[in-house]
Amino acid sequence: MILKLIEDIKIKQTQVTIEYKEKDIKVDKLIDFVTHLDELDDNIMASCDGQIHSLNIRDILYIESVDRKTFCYTYSEVYESNLKLYEIEEKYQFTDMMRISKSTIVNLKKIDSLKPDFGGKILATMENGEKLYISRQYSPLLKEKLGIGGKRL
Repeated sequence: MILKLIEDIKIKQTQVTIEYKEKDIKVDKLIDFVTHLDELDDNIMASCDGQIHSLNIRDILYIESVDRKTFCYTYSEVYESNLKLYEIEEKYQFTDMMRISKSTIVNLKKIDSLKPDFGGKILATMENGEKLYISRQYSPLLKEKLGIGGKRL
């Protein structure tokens, strides 16, 4: 894939042109991403110590649902959000946020290492040292998103 960026101060609005030899899944994903880019809000509202904060999703390591409450984990704090996991998953489907189990969404950019585990699960070690299990159900999608499709972990 070739990426060509052109800065032109005369242009009123950003334009995206996609040229392809053959429309495949990568082209479809690129089209989906660009189409939904205007809808993307990089922040999640969440509370910590009685204060409401606007968290940038790039600062979140992972998001977990425990006892019908949603928690956003950063390097230093744990925040509670009013959003449900499925709402977060839907809203950020074109980002590096990915569901890895029934109760967890992870920021793929914050994974330090992956290791195969018993029963087809994958053990992810996050940048802060925390360990999360990626369920067997979500392993193929993870491999696809990371570009390691057919390879064994």
